[in-house]
Amino acid sequence: MKANMSLFQGGAIMRMAYAEGLASPEVEIAEGGQMLDNRSKYAELKMMLDSNKESLKMDAMKRIINMVARGKDVSELFPAVVKNVAVKNLELKKLVYVYLVRYAEEQQDLALLSVSTFQKALQDPNQLIRASALRVLSSIRVPMITSVMLLALKASVRDMSAYVRKVAAHAIPKLYSLNPELQPELLECIDFLLGDKRTLVLGSAVYAFEETCPDRLDLLHKHFRSLCRALADVDEWGQVIMIGLLTRYARTQFTLPSNDSQPLDSDHSMLILSARPLLQSRNCSVVMAVAQLLYYIAPPSQLSVVPKALVRLLRGPNEVQYVVLVNIATICATRNNMNLFEPFLKSFFVRASDTMHVKLLKLQVLTSLVTETNVQLVIRELQAYLHMSDLASAAIEAIGCCALHVSASSETCLSCLISLISSPKESIVCSAVVVLKRLLHADAPVPLLKRVIRLIHTVRAPAARACIVWLITTHLDKVPTLAPDLLRILAKGFCDEADVVKLQTLNLAVRLWATDREKCELLVKYVIQLARYDRSYDIRDRCRFLRTFLFNEKCVFPLDVFMSAKPAPAIHSQYSDRESFQLGTLSHLLNQKCGGYTELPEFPEVMPDPSVRGPPVLQPGVDEVGSEVFSDEEEEDEDEEEAEDGGYEDEDEEEVEAEDADEEEEEEEEDESEIEEESEESEAESEPVAPTPPPVKPKKAATLAAASSSSKKKPQPPPAQPASDFLVDLDFSDVAVGAFSNFLRTSAQYVDPRFHSALSTPTLIVDYRFTRTPSLFSNSMLSVEFRVMHKGAEGEPADIVLTPESGHNTVQTSGIVRFSEIKPYDRKQNLAGIDFADNVTPSVWTVEYNDEKHSINVTPTWGDLLEGIELSMKQFEDEKKRLSGAHEHSKRFTVANDASVTADDIYKIANVKGILLADLQFAAQTVSKKEVTLISLQHRPDGDYDLDVNCGDVRFGVEFTKDFVERLTTGAGAASP
Repeated sequence: MKANMSLFQGGAIMRMAYAEGLASPEVEIAEGGQMLDNRSKYAELKMMLDSNKESLKMDAMKRIINMVARGKDVSELFPAVVKNVAVKNLELKKLVYVYLVRYAEEQQDLALLSVSTFQKALQDPNQLIRASALRVLSSIRVPMITSVMLLALKASVRDMSAYVRKVAAHAIPKLYSLNPELQPELLECIDFLLGDKRTLVLGSAVYAFEETCPDRLDLLHKHFRSLCRALADVDEWGQVIMIGLLTRYARTQFTLPSNDSQPLDSDHSMLILSARPLLQSRNCSVVMAVAQLLYYIAPPSQLSVVPKALVRLLRGPNEVQYVVLVNIATICATRNNMNLFEPFLKSFFVRASDTMHVKLLKLQVLTSLVTETNVQLVIRELQAYLHMSDLASAAIEAIGCCALHVSASSETCLSCLISLISSPKESIVCSAVVVLKRLLHADAPVPLLKRVIRLIHTVRAPAARACIVWLITTHLDKVPTLAPDLLRILAKGFCDEADVVKLQTLNLAVRLWATDREKCELLVKYVIQLARYDRSYDIRDRCRFLRTFLFNEKCVFPLDVFMSAKPAPAIHSQYSDRESFQLGTLSHLLNQKCGGYTELPEFPEVMPDPSVRGPPVLQPGVDEVGSEVFSDEEEEDEDEEEAEDGGYEDEDEEEVEAEDADEEEEEEEEDESEIEEESEESEAESEPVAPTPPPVKPKKAATLAAASSSSKKKPQPPPAQPASDFLVDLDFSDVAVGAFSNFLRTSAQYVDPRFHSALSTPTLIVDYRFTRTPSLFSNSMLSVEFRVMHKGAEGEPADIVLTPESGHNTVQTSGIVRFSEIKPYDRKQNLAGIDFADNVTPSVWTVEYNDEKHSINVTPTWGDLLEGIELSMKQFEDEKKRLSGAHEHSKRFTVANDASVTADDIYKIANVKGILLADLQFAAQTVSKKEVTLISLQHRPDGDYDLDVNCGDVRFGVEFTKDFVERLTTGAGAASP
């Protein structure tokens, strides 16, 4: 008995201890149900941290960081950890800072005691320690140390390491939120960081700008061009922020590009050209950001690249599809933009794997894209969706929208809806009746009205029953004998009908009272009496209102008002309301203004002074841009190279990823010397004489070889790189391969939309045109767009292959152009590249179609062999002096009918760019050899014109001058070659 009592008492004691343990935060249940006391576990860690052995401290910190990574709360170890912040072991110090960054904000009082240690760490030779110390300082959210943080920040933004400067940029918004009065000092730091040459820093600097002073767009004037050039090299999340900022800047500094024939400002064009290649980014956010930038600031003619990029995103996850489709639906809501996505109509066909919200959005886009040419295809596709139970109602609704959008298809849609009335599925019948109500508002055939009346016995959905009553009420004069019978049927079950049906029944009763009172008087009074005592307030109120007019003999109000015709319902897309919100934003997605949303500014009516961004300057070639400005210009130590890979990832992860950079302490002295050299180079950035580059590593050889190419007479090819480094110097600059240029190419001021006929047979038509855009294949090639159409048997698609002629003296091309599965009478386009070597020698191609073979010639004009370049007035004069003597060609001519020559006339003849603030002076370079070509026109008092052409290629200059004058005098303009 005593043993049992002691066992019982022991069990009670155990239960009591277990209950107390559950309420204690220091106790947790380990795997297997074992109870662990955190106090004893943390005591062991504290003892290890207090040990004199670095191996024990390292083991303790690894275990602590492991617990932090798993979400464990180890904040009570802060005092023991912070004591080790001054250790000499580099790896241990890194782990300590990782912990401090996580808990400095929670343990502010203890962190304040170590501020002096953090300040000292800002002078540490290792960049990761300096960056970590700055992170910890910015994480201590105490206003009293803002002055200390500001001093540390000002020193860090000028640090020799780009990684530290990036961390400093992230610390600026933290300090600003702590003390907004420091904004003037922080603006100086932001302005300095925006001028940084390292793309690792630029993305973070733009983020700091957006968080600290988003309305100070005047700070961007002097940095605008460098931001545009660096856009392709910034990390992906930095690109998203930078594109959004540049969109707002462009809307305040440039005018609305409404007229395609009007040339864009050079800076406006630079922004568009810099952003457009990012439409091929792997990051969906970047693609969406570029799409909205082009949508808001680009001319209408340049929006054709947006649909293809957005349609590509529809292959992504359902969440991405939903966001993209909402933006596409908004773009298509305006009839002016619907033709952008019309070529991709089939991409919006519903798939079985799509989620319901994606299916509905695709139907919305399909109905927005419907036209007279594709309406039959869309209707057939919608009819296929009727067999999908979850999509049938929405498909019927879409068929009705097609009929309203395209009046020519109303008969087809009407017959389809009428056939659905006899469907055994009540849901389909109800949806069909609701849609028929909209279509038959103005006119309804009597046989159809009779069929609709018979449905009153089978259709149970309130909306469908109300539509049936509404149709008969509206077209009462066409079925005067059937309408009273319908009212009788409704009166039998009036009490059981839905409110919407009761209201329509009252409308029918009033109309019958006004048109056939003698036959329907008792029936109408019965319905009114039922409505008078109905349970619904709305029904009783409507009944009281109607009884005043029907049964009050003193009322002089005419009953004809109830018989007046109603206007037909107008189609209103729910996505047209979202146009007030900027594409790609959360506010646009939710269709309501969210916190932090800023309205997109309107274009100014008068363009602000472009000189605030500085005069057009000599733009470096592609290799110079890639190496001196945006690539690894200066030799960085191994720590910094590892730190760069982090991008905009989590700050803690960045630190852990970068810690491998300092594994070998033997290299620290060498690294420090390299950093000192780099610091000296950074301080001398503004000096005209460039310092001698230090010895380079193999992986940097290609970059520095390109950087020094400007100082050599001929560019030297970079040494071969190992396979692992093939993507190191990848960029999206406008020049791909071929000859290099020292000038910035500009977009074409005029593109002839007409195609030149290359082949026309009874069965096949081949056309071509020169797009005057940079070639995707080589910077020395002209971009040629081929268009083909065959007239084969209907329904039999065919393949058409264009093969360039091969041989020793033939023109170099991008290769074979294929057109697959082309349906009869469908026109298909495809791009090719042709290097004419600055000559008008025809490029011969063989066209293969079925068993036919034809030979065609592609011939450019001399003006097509040019590409516009950006030159200032001073550069134009300097180049003209350089290209004198045999390189200068002059001619005097008279224009027919004494017409005046304008810049638009020149743009039609040659792909050139006008000189800013100069009249009839233009600059260009040959596409293949990049020979500078200058055109100067002067109008003489006698009406003649003096033409001066300065060209680096004498033969090209002679032929171009002759062709140019001939086209101007004859008015040929952009005629076919």
